[in-house]
Amino acid sequence: MASHDITIDQGSTFSKTLTLKDDNSAVINITNDTFRGQVRKHHSSTDIQATFTIAITDGANGVATWSLTPTQTAAMSSGRLVYDVEWVKADGTVTRILEGIADTTAEVTR
Repeated sequence: MASHDITIDQGSTFSKTLTLKDDNSAVINITNDTFRGQVRKHHSSTDIQATFTIAITDGANGVATWSLTPTQTAAMSSGRLVYDVEWVKADGTVTRILEGIADTTAEVTR
């Protein structure tokens, strides 16, 4: 699992590309897998700030894109939030692959 802090601007599109590789830096085929991820105020919070849309964009080369719409980011609280992304393999195995702080900057223009 990797830790990576991100910045999300309220009211803006958020999008990042993720490439899965094994310990030998070889890409992992994720064609038949899925991903899920959420942003929350803190780890134990029941209030979901946003749910990422995660699309496999090049499964054979281990590439997925995770994103939020401007409507989703506008509805989020500003400040320091937490997030994670989980990989759900075709066999049902779930692995948290990414986590960190989601620093959400307040929108001025509406």
